[in-house]
Amino acid sequence: MLESKAEALMAGADPGEVVELRDATTLTYRATIASMSQDPADPAVEDPSYGGLASAHALARLFAALVGEVDGIRLVGPDVTAELARPHSSGTCEVMLTPLTWGLGVQLADSAVFPADAGLKNSFGLSGANGVFTFADPERELAFGYVPNMGSAVMGSMDGRIRRLVEAVFRSVDRIL
Repeated sequence: MLESKAEALMAGADPGEVVELRDATTLTYRATIASMSQDPADPAVEDPSYGGLASAHALARLFAALVGEVDGIRLVGPDVTAELARPHSSGTCEVMLTPLTWGLGVQLADSAVFPADAGLKNSFGLSGANGVFTFADPERELAFGYVPNMGSAVMGSMDGRIRRLVEAVFRSVDRIL
């Protein structure tokens, strides 16, 4: 993994206009900078943004199993998938400080970090720390996972690398459907 903005921030780089990244008492700081602590034994550090480990393949398989069968296994039925992908809350995310709509633990397509205009209009998924991105589209029975080797340089919007990949996936799939 090449150093990203997140690692630079943790090392003391200027966070720019996001003043919450300078204040250790904010949720934004605790869920991002503090979660990158090099001391996993520190009980004061929350780890919501860097605690998960998965490959792009594993993320895509997980989300595929939410919308169809993977090796004969479907994690939840269509009714639960529909409920998962239904809006349950919306407003400004207290961590990312950007407007988001959430299903049950997943982001829904209507925000700068998970934009419908990238082809995601019927999808649900997660735009994670450092540019990780995964989604499922129940109508197309499509799942996607992306794990970069270099973190995103942007916060509060979809990384251009991800946008180009997602748009290419939808163009390709739509040609064959």
